[in-house]
Amino acid sequence: MDDMNVYVSILHDSLRKKLEIITEILYATRQQKKLLSIEKITDLDTEEFDRIVDDKQKLIEEMTELDKGFDSVFKKVGIYLSQNKYAYQSQILEMQNLIRSITDVSVELQSLEQQNKNFFNKFLREKRHEISSFKTSNKVAVSYYQNMSNQHREWQSHFLDQRK
Repeated sequence: MDDMNVYVSILHDSLRKKLEIITEILYATRQQKKLLSIEKITDLDTEEFDRIVDDKQKLIEEMTELDKGFDSVFKKVGIYLSQNKYAYQSQILEMQNLIRSITDVSVELQSLEQQNKNFFNKFLREKRHEISSFKTSNKVAVSYYQNMSNQHREWQSHFLDQRK
C-alpha cells in the first residue's frame, strides 16, 4: 500500500512537472511570435530566434523523458489504480485536472506554433526573394562591366570627326 502511494505521488509529480515544462514552452513560443510579428520581417533578430529554438528543444527533450518515466510507472500501477480507484479518488482527480490543464496548454501551443510557422514561412519567402534579387542585380552588373570593358581595346583606333 505504501509503495502504491509512492507510485501515485510519482505520477502526480510527473504530471505537475510536465505542466510546468509545457507552460515554459508556451512562453518561449510566445516570445518567438513576438519576434516574428515585427513590421519588417527582414529585421528579425535571428540570433535570439535561434536561442529560443534551442531552449525549446531542451524543454521538449526533458518532457519526452518525463513522458517515458510516467508511462513506465503507469504500466506498473495502472491496473491496480483502476481496480482501486475509490481508494485513490482524490489523487486521481488531481491528476485528471493536471491532464486537462496540460491538454489546454497543448492546444494553445499548437495554435501558436501554426501561426509562427506561417510567419516564418513569410520570412523565408522574403529572404529567398532578397537573395534572388541580389543574384539578378549581380548578374546585370557583371554583364554591364564586361560589356563596357569590351567596348574599347587599345589596338582599336579612334577616329574623331573634326568637321564643323
